[in-house]
Amino acid sequence: MARVVPKKTTLKKPTLLREELVADHGVFVVSRLGYEAFTRDIFVFRCPDWCNVVAVTDDDRVVMVWQYRFGTDAMSLEVPGGVVDPGEAPEDAARRELREETGFEADSFELLSVVEPNPALQGNKCWTYLARGAKPAGETAWDEEEELETVLVPKDDLASLVDDRHVTHALVVVALEAYLRRTR
Repeated sequence: MARVVPKKTTLKKPTLLREELVADHGVFVVSRLGYEAFTRDIFVFRCPDWCNVVAVTDDDRVVMVWQYRFGTDAMSLEVPGGVVDPGEAPEDAARRELREETGFEADSFELLSVVEPNPALQGNKCWTYLARGAKPAGETAWDEEEELETVLVPKDDLASLVDDRHVTHALVVVALEAYLRRTR
């Protein structure tokens, strides 16, 4: 199948004149940017990179978690994932998050996708890994504000979970769609 690559843009990147810290909230920083070409200031969130793991057992079940999300004030069905710590490789973070959140480990990890969660306001990336041969390996180690329930979902049920809006986290939808497309 031929790949279509759009022509390169002729647009010029604006010149950044200044950046100042507005607020540090731990999980993100708010910065004020001043550009040569714009009269008003631009505000952005500086977030660390994130990772997601589509972990698949030998019998084609995907390791997922239920967890409460503060922003939506609702329970959310997701793949395991979290923050890539400073100095940590994204794949190492994915391995760590899978183990911490579910108690599972996997035989192999391969990069499935890398997306920019919200490039209008954020500069971070979300790295998604496909982990094959997932199996229980021990206890979980949740963060202080986490409580999760692990569920094993048959691969054949994933598309309907997305289509029927049981999975609504955009980065998880992207991860599952990439997995389903890759494993057709």
